[in-house]
Amino acid sequence: MKLIRDPIHGYIEVPDKIVPIISHPFFQRLRHIKQTALAYMVYPGMNHSRFEHSLGAMHLSLEFLKYVKGNSNLDLDQDTIDLIGVTALLHDIGHMPFSHTFENALSVAREVYGLDVLDKGKKTHVYLGIKIIEEVLGSLIEGRLRSSEDPVKFIINVLSENPKNSSERLAALVISNFIDADRSDYLLRDSYYAGVEYGQFDIERLKRFLYFNDGKLAVMDKALPVVEQFLLARMYMFKNVYFHSVVGLYNAILSHSIAHLLIRGEIRLPEEVTDLLNFDDNLIISKLSSVRQELRNAILYRQGFKRIKIEPNEQCLKDLEEMRDEINSDMRSSNGLFLYHEFNDIPYQEEREEAVYILTPHGVDKLKRISTLIGSLSEVKRVVFGYHPSAETLGRKYLEILNSCNKN
Repeated sequence: MKLIRDPIHGYIEVPDKIVPIISHPFFQRLRHIKQTALAYMVYPGMNHSRFEHSLGAMHLSLEFLKYVKGNSNLDLDQDTIDLIGVTALLHDIGHMPFSHTFENALSVAREVYGLDVLDKGKKTHVYLGIKIIEEVLGSLIEGRLRSSEDPVKFIINVLSENPKNSSERLAALVISNFIDADRSDYLLRDSYYAGVEYGQFDIERLKRFLYFNDGKLAVMDKALPVVEQFLLARMYMFKNVYFHSVVGLYNAILSHSIAHLLIRGEIRLPEEVTDLLNFDDNLIISKLSSVRQELRNAILYRQGFKRIKIEPNEQCLKDLEEMRDEINSDMRSSNGLFLYHEFNDIPYQEEREEAVYILTPHGVDKLKRISTLIGSLSEVKRVVFGYHPSAETLGRKYLEILNSCNKN
């Protein structure tokens, strides 16, 4: 057993069989992928990486399983528990430089500049992660994890959200659900490094009241206040940290910079999985000398760009959506000196088979039937416009548009 000291969870215990996976260069690469891209432009402490988040997700998945097993009287052997822990450990193994901002850059490259690039949206890192597991880590995983399951197939089924049996279903729910190990770690961790309290919730109580039955992961009703606390924490983190307009502005600048590097051939999406090993934040920073000075100075020195500070109302958001082609054209003609960035998140939404379930004395029920507070949560949608003084004409154009539609 190896102990890793962590500021969020204290000591993270790593079973000996998992240590070689953590030590592998492809996992160590995550030390050089920032968890929250350029959020450190606003919150200077947010320099943490996908490496420690992945360790935290593994730790919490093992903690969740310990209590789920006891509360539910599950016949869950240690090999399967370890396999689920490794699945959590590897859930972000395919992230590209600056995490989700690179995925946004691919969309910018395609939609704004017309470049034909791989673009699977926010799931691009999952697609690449599965390739890494299949082509690089597979033999190591099979050699370290002894299980009745095919370990590589198990991990791929879970990460691709296509579980085939009860164990894979449990793994998927523990790792990636409305309330899960992934979200639990990043809320606590991102909140800590941002220096804010928005993402804090009672993780110790939450994990002790988890229950699994009939393919559903439920929270016992005595922990309902913690469920509400968790979902509100997530909403507050999105509104105040992830969707901070200045964070969005600098991530938009970075997205256009990456798009320009792709267009000019300064960087290429790796054709071979092994080429991903050196595809990290350091590569992008080292290539910034090839992008125009205005973009480079913004990223390196936080200089040059201005933000339009008007918050658009609902009518404005509709008008802007109808103007999307014109906005893209203006970004393209300015070569990234005029910017538009959109944020969108739904804090909680129930579907037919997907919900947070609460275990009550009368059985399992969906959260919205029990909590009027959660039923009131609505979609969070924001936009930010920015421009360099050399593109002030476009800045004035959209300032007038926002002033006009906000009056309607």
